[in-house]
Amino acid sequence: MRASWEALHAGLARSVRLLQALDSFTTLKQQHGALARFDDPVSLIEYLASKHGDLDEKDAIVGLLATLVQEGEHRELAAPLVWLGLWPGLDAIHRRRTRHFLAAPDDLVSEIADAFTHEIAALDLTRVTRVAATLVRSTERRVLEGRDREWTETNTVQPRGDIWALDEPPPACRVSRLGLPLTVDVTEDLAHLHAWLASVVGEDAELLLAVLVLEETQREAGERLGLSHDVARKRFQRAFARIRQQAAQELSQSGPETSV
Repeated sequence: MRASWEALHAGLARSVRLLQALDSFTTLKQQHGALARFDDPVSLIEYLASKHGDLDEKDAIVGLLATLVQEGEHRELAAPLVWLGLWPGLDAIHRRRTRHFLAAPDDLVSEIADAFTHEIAALDLTRVTRVAATLVRSTERRVLEGRDREWTETNTVQPRGDIWALDEPPPACRVSRLGLPLTVDVTEDLAHLHAWLASVVGEDAELLLAVLVLEETQREAGERLGLSHDVARKRFQRAFARIRQQAAQELSQSGPETSV
């Protein structure tokens, strides 16, 4: 299911190794001091994609590359550099959202590409403090919003709006012993699960959902939520213990006659 996504990465990687790209990078280094210390496009990508290095410097470089894309200057090189430099974050989006596009996995690649391209074009550096994080998070939000719009357009129910909305389920919807509605739509299921988790553990609901359902590691989820690995690990353990206690209590109170 990742074939198209990996093919996109391979194509981008080839494009920055072309002789034309190397010549263009040499020119960019002469024009922009922020790039001067990098030997070639690959070394720049490795720096941007790594977990090490100065965040302010990385953001400044990504902002510079995004500006070049917007202005059309060396766009053929600047665009794939932004893509590959932020690939770990974009790849995390692809991994998290694959389950939403099981019937048409290639659509997810297209949605991410369209969303990321739009976010680069719309980026306003005067209003953004963390460029890389803003591009990645805005891309994921746009992908989810697009899927939500498509879902509402192809179903007869009322639009749900934001996928994390805490709306009450329709009256005819069956519920499980935990009080969770039994739906057939992944986005709707996640919204109700998030609502139930939030009622028990508050803001740690997103951390639990990311690890238990979306298959992020505690470190990945913590970094995305602005938490250190140690803090994320401790908060996950406490929240998970509370969820287990609450689930056991609700299951014991519901009785076998109400189970589904």
